[in-house]
Amino acid sequence: MALVLGLHMASRLDRFGYPDFRGNTILVVDDHRDSLEYMKQLLEFCNAIVVPAWSTAHARTALDRGVPSLIVCDFQLPRETGVDFVRWLRTLPDARARIPAVAVTAFPEDFIQQQDESLAFDAYFVKPIEAPRFLRTLETILSRSAASNRPHSP
Repeated sequence: MALVLGLHMASRLDRFGYPDFRGNTILVVDDHRDSLEYMKQLLEFCNAIVVPAWSTAHARTALDRGVPSLIVCDFQLPRETGVDFVRWLRTLPDARARIPAVAVTAFPEDFIQQQDESLAFDAYFVKPIEAPRFLRTLETILSRSAASNRPHSP
């Protein structure tokens, strides 16, 4: 166990303390290309497989092709809000309904005003994203999700 822990810590140090998301697919939904590209590069640096979507329609198509480990979704999207998208996701009768989701927003006031609706998200962040805190939170959510998906021994 110490050897495994040591290897994990060494690989983390090689990436300047950034987490290792190897084996995780993250769907990123954002209508601003620069934000989408930034998020893609940040998550790929942490070894995540990133599926970019610039609208909820593109995100739905991506969800038809596979189930990601996590969704990072802009709160304010032009045709459908992030809340509407995640609420739709939570109604699905399969594993997609349990995908953890994190909101990002440039308008925290809107997020706070819609607090009841925003409960569909596991966390939220205000743009510009504070990368270390954001990545630590994603790491926690992914590890919690992986633990809950492990088979329980009798």
